[in-house]
Amino acid sequence: MTATVITVAEARAATEARWKINLTWVWIGVFVGLLGANFVFPFVPFYIKELGVTDKGEIATWTSLSGSATGVSLFLTAPLWGSMADRFGRKPMFLRAVLGAGLLILVMGLAQNVWQFIGLRFAMGAFAGTMGAAAALVAATTPREKTGQALGLLQTAQFSSNMLGPLIGGPVAQFFGLRESFYFCAALYLVACAGCYIFVKEPRASRVAQPMAVGRPAASGGLVANLKSVLAERQIVVMLGVLFALWLSTTFVRPLLPLSIDDFSTPDGGTHVDWHLGFTTLSLGEKIASSYVFAGIGLTSTIAALSLGPISKRFGYKRCVATAAAGTGIFFIPVALANNYTSFLLFFAMTGVFQGAMVPGMNALIAAATPDGKQGSAFGLAASMQSLALTVGPIAGGLVVRYLGLRWDYAIIGIILMMTSVLAFIFVKDPPKPPARAREPATGGSA
Repeated sequence: MTATVITVAEARAATEARWKINLTWVWIGVFVGLLGANFVFPFVPFYIKELGVTDKGEIATWTSLSGSATGVSLFLTAPLWGSMADRFGRKPMFLRAVLGAGLLILVMGLAQNVWQFIGLRFAMGAFAGTMGAAAALVAATTPREKTGQALGLLQTAQFSSNMLGPLIGGPVAQFFGLRESFYFCAALYLVACAGCYIFVKEPRASRVAQPMAVGRPAASGGLVANLKSVLAERQIVVMLGVLFALWLSTTFVRPLLPLSIDDFSTPDGGTHVDWHLGFTTLSLGEKIASSYVFAGIGLTSTIAALSLGPISKRFGYKRCVATAAAGTGIFFIPVALANNYTSFLLFFAMTGVFQGAMVPGMNALIAAATPDGKQGSAFGLAASMQSLALTVGPIAGGLVVRYLGLRWDYAIIGIILMMTSVLAFIFVKDPPKPPARAREPATGGSA
């Protein structure tokens, strides 16, 4: 019986031929899908108010529960999806995440009470996880020496959607309604799914860790074996802990950000916010004012993510991540002390200057430390850290707001990030630089 053998050189050539095309279309898929998500999720407190909850403390609690519900289910299912990606392909898992998110967001727009909305957020966590699936697909189909650059570019899709989604979604929610925003969001997810299904190709070579026969599945093992293989790398375990703290900085404060905007509202009915621009003052609706803050963070985070590649080549990913965590933590302190919308917007945008480098830098470190063929399992665990932060962050942030006040929410996460920076400097290691590529002998034959 004869079988064609894929050599390491052939696997590399197949990967290099496709990685830029795949990255482009995965980027578009993530951007279009998350653009829709940012139409609606920054305004969840307003939607919960529409569902009949009026007390500000209860709105904060329900908002926190809605985020945590997604986090719990994603935490439980992400390792399973990651292992399945290593066995059956990363593209199917990415399409599953995009399609699942779109369909469930569509149904969220039909919710009649807050309990239905919470249940749908829980279901979304079990079937979504778009960024984790996208990162695994990109990491597996990109040459190792280009992985950091590719993951940094991929992260700009999330940050760009974070910028443009609220900027467009705020006026849509203000003038057309929040339910209509959910429907539009779902349509964007379905468009993203269709585009990636058609144009993204996962070469069989991306699943090859050693020479293998064509037509046979990659020997990636089962769920437990894959997870053990990844967790056996001590550096990955350390970096997953750091990644949890970095994601916590987002989930701890952003779900409740609209409540800060409400505190800055004008006394005449409390529906508008004054934005002072030099000698001019603009009066903004609360939803639009919230969207400008999210857009500012998205803009500065995108710039930071684009700068990560060249900066990391000079200073290393470890220093970039640790410095970014420290910078973000420092700027959260003036956010906590801001006494008007203008300064709040400015300092929150400054956190994005550093925050944009944290997660893509850590993803690049995880990709470099992951055994070949186990990227799905590694990023499944990374998605679990994100979901754990999504579970803990909103609840912890909601409790802080309820009992200590909004300002303490920002101050506490600032302190946590500065502590995380110190831990990253001490325990995280930069990967060794890859050796110069040597020409490999052509091997092949029959088996």
